[in-house]
Amino acid sequence: MLGSPDVLAVVRDLEVLSDGSVWVLNSSAPYFVGFGPDGESLGAHGRAGRGPDEFAMPSAFVAGGWNGEAWVLDLVRHAMIRISRPDADWAEIPLRSEALPPGSVRTGMSMLTTSVRTARLGREIIVPRSSGSMAEGVLQFRLSLLRADLVAFDPEAGGVRDLVALGDALDDPSGDFIRSDGGFPLWYRLWASCGDNLVRVYDRVRNQLRGFDGSGAEVPPIDLPPVPFTEVSPRQFAAAVFALRQAELTGDVSTRLTAEDSLRLLGQMAQRVQGEPHELASYLPRYVDFRCSEDPTMWIQPLDVDAGGLSGGRLWLRIAADGTAREVGLPDRFDAYRFSDSRVWGVYRDEFDRPSVASIFLPTR
Repeated sequence: MLGSPDVLAVVRDLEVLSDGSVWVLNSSAPYFVGFGPDGESLGAHGRAGRGPDEFAMPSAFVAGGWNGEAWVLDLVRHAMIRISRPDADWAEIPLRSEALPPGSVRTGMSMLTTSVRTARLGREIIVPRSSGSMAEGVLQFRLSLLRADLVAFDPEAGGVRDLVALGDALDDPSGDFIRSDGGFPLWYRLWASCGDNLVRVYDRVRNQLRGFDGSGAEVPPIDLPPVPFTEVSPRQFAAAVFALRQAELTGDVSTRLTAEDSLRLLGQMAQRVQGEPHELASYLPRYVDFRCSEDPTMWIQPLDVDAGGLSGGRLWLRIAADGTAREVGLPDRFDAYRFSDSRVWGVYRDEFDRPSVASIFLPTR
């Protein structure tokens, strides 16, 4: 345990620097909370707003950092901003260019979050770029996000180059989606930088981790074990999408129903769900998170259809560079954000749901 400051609300992202310090992206101001290698406080900072030294919409950290520091993507500023030296002068890397206009870097793993995954790849930063719009319809908009280009941005030269167009490289994932009135798929776009010259992307159709080197050339894929589920019950489906339905009813994703109201709504939803078990499964993501360590070991988290919500449970697949996969169970109430060759970094929530920044040592074999 590194610490559990009172200012922590919901942790949205976490970054570990080469000196062992850890920075957390908080869901509310102060947005950034830091810890030294031994747990000492590095302070909390980051005001909400659009003025100087303020953050309008911090999204997520650049995985792997930049020049040994933690940088966050602010969607409104359309820039990467250094946050790990709060006492130094403001420093930012603007993304605005003809190839990467404001608004083109959008969503991260899914439409359900504003977090946008970015990652260092050698001396470049990989960002997703999409030109889709809601004018095309919800399903086509979602597909445009899943098929977004991954582009490489050079912070030193300011240049942008195409790395891989996911729409061309990946098969159309909508083939196994069973359409129904008002329904749309909840798949996640999962990718990660796996070392200094490799990006891996989850291919739902092939059930593989596809790989592309720094030039965009494809490398041999990693076959994953059989998909974790091919059928879900009406009750499991209702529990998975419950938060979405609750938001529709309350008009606010942060509003919480009472336990009794939640249980009643869940039962009503389960009774109204239509579709065969395999049809219901086609709506849901098979995996909900994908990370890499620098060695590079790959970590992918299956959706836990029994836990409720569109999230994973304790189990992750730990996949070696040769494709050997094994299940690893992390502690209950521990959310993993970063993996190294020797430990997992994340947030542990106690029985009162109070978060603490923590790490877990990995077994050597």
